[in-house]
Amino acid sequence: MTDNGDDDRRAARPLVSVLVVISGGLGISLQQLSTGTPESTGRWVMLIAGAFIGGAASILATGLFERLLTWFGFGWTFLRTRTRLRTVVAGGVACVLAVAAGLVIPVLYEALHRRLYGCPQPAAVRVMTSVEQLGAALRLADAYETATAEHHHGCPTADLYVYGAGPTEARAAVASGWLNDALQRIGPRADVWLPDSTLDVTAAVAASARFGVTVPVAEQRGIGSSPVVLATPPDLSPALEGDLSWRQLWTETGRLGLDVARPDPAVSTAGVLGTAALYTSLGATPATARGVERRLEAALDRGGYPLGTGADLLCHGGTGRAPVAVVATEQAVVRYNQGLACPAGGRPERPLVVRYPNDTISEDHPFVRLAWDGVAATTAAAAAGFGAWLGGEEGHRALIRAGLRPPGLSPVGDPLTEQFGAHAGAVFDRRPPSASTIGDVLRLYDAAHRPGRVLLALDASGSMLTAVDRAGTTRFQLASRGVTGALDLMSGRDEFGLRVFPADARGGGFRDLLPIGPAAGRAQSAAAAMASVRPAGGTPLLRTVADGVRDVATDPGERIASLVVLTDGNDTTALTPSEVDTQVRGKGVRVFVVAIGEASCGTLALRDVIAHTGGGCYDARPDTLDDVLVALFGLLWGGDGGA
Repeated sequence: MTDNGDDDRRAARPLVSVLVVISGGLGISLQQLSTGTPESTGRWVMLIAGAFIGGAASILATGLFERLLTWFGFGWTFLRTRTRLRTVVAGGVACVLAVAAGLVIPVLYEALHRRLYGCPQPAAVRVMTSVEQLGAALRLADAYETATAEHHHGCPTADLYVYGAGPTEARAAVASGWLNDALQRIGPRADVWLPDSTLDVTAAVAASARFGVTVPVAEQRGIGSSPVVLATPPDLSPALEGDLSWRQLWTETGRLGLDVARPDPAVSTAGVLGTAALYTSLGATPATARGVERRLEAALDRGGYPLGTGADLLCHGGTGRAPVAVVATEQAVVRYNQGLACPAGGRPERPLVVRYPNDTISEDHPFVRLAWDGVAATTAAAAAGFGAWLGGEEGHRALIRAGLRPPGLSPVGDPLTEQFGAHAGAVFDRRPPSASTIGDVLRLYDAAHRPGRVLLALDASGSMLTAVDRAGTTRFQLASRGVTGALDLMSGRDEFGLRVFPADARGGGFRDLLPIGPAAGRAQSAAAAMASVRPAGGTPLLRTVADGVRDVATDPGERIASLVVLTDGNDTTALTPSEVDTQVRGKGVRVFVVAIGEASCGTLALRDVIAHTGGGCYDARPDTLDDVLVALFGLLWGGDGGA
């Protein structure tokens, strides 16, 4: 007669087999899903197949399966005689299976739904940062979007639109409540602002009173620091090693014949802070400030450096023979050594070494969440989530990868290591200087740096009669209006001249409307002179550049000598760019081109000429021309010192 225990074991075998497979599969699945959702159909197939293989392998565990059968058989015999207990156990087992299924089925459902219908629309968050931080901020945004996708089954919950603005433009946009001109000049109203320094936030809040606006700062926190440093070539004298101040580095670089270049304070927070560090260490007096500016200006001229940011200086490389040190942030130097700072990409052949002055100051990079009226709750939540992520462990790792040092005692590694010219253990003051200190420094700078000597050559060819709006405004009228507005930025120390090309309808030469002379009273005279011009003829662009550089270079004195050409077309003469390059190189005159209409910086034949003079090219549309001219002349005029 067959033993009831054996019968129970045989009856339990299929059920136990299924339960072992399911439980093994669930265990493997939950272990995988706890670390991340599979990102493709192939990976899902691998997960499911692997789960069942793993569960089936459990059956083969020698002894364990037979023991399970024995236990199950005893349990089944025991439960057959106790109906109530059998009901309780069955309910408990059902609950356990339901919980396990509840953990897996939603994930499988979401994966299937995503496969059939795609991910839901993520919340759009607009992030404004500085031009200098744009590359790093884009990497942070990508890392955050990836992190949200990993935690939501492959679907990102935030879509960060990151764009850059100059510090002056950004402060004005926030302080004014983001008026229409800010929308046109910068872009959409920012939900998150990532300035280089809390000084920008303080200045914006202070300026908002003039507009009757309350800046809606919903959240502000420091996310990372980067000290202002001196980047030098690697094979210099040991005299630059050790615990040195800015004063000592300034003296030693001069003794070694090493030029020093600094970002322009008009467009760079690093330039402002670098100026403050130098002036303070050397003694903040007008005479000291003027001495500093003369040496910096001479370095820019000798190397043909642009008037721009730290990245502009690092990427330019200079055209002079003498080695050059660059005032920049640690982050800018590290990203340059990584090959991430320059448009052309690629690591430099000779990476720079970071020198940390013991009395330096730093950018403190705040995260600022702006709660404007009408912002969607999903956007506000996603913006707050971005800030929280930046303050967490995962965000700290991303900040380090972007070249910033997170707050607190977070250990840092690559790229803030000697491999990329930095020192992981560098010690510096992470607090920003006071707003009053920066104000005093900028007043000294305005009086100390050289004024401008600018010749503006305005295209008056026939194509400048093209209308730009329904009212019939021509390109020449639009340009004239923009020039008149930019001339209001001149100080009493600046010099300015105005000419048009061609000289007449035959298409050759140029005609002076105002000879180069002191800026006083020039704005009204220039407006009246431009109103009398009737555009006609071709575009002798290259000849105008060659002649303009020659005339501006005559007796510039201690001024930024510049030729600004505003044109809507390409050259119509037989002169070649290489011939012009030969004529203008080494003359100490920067050539700037503002391209409108059919003209484009991307196709302009003068690109090499512009680069060799330390100038620049700016593409402008009818709705941005005024802003481009204001920004450009803001670099070239001497400020209000002595006005």
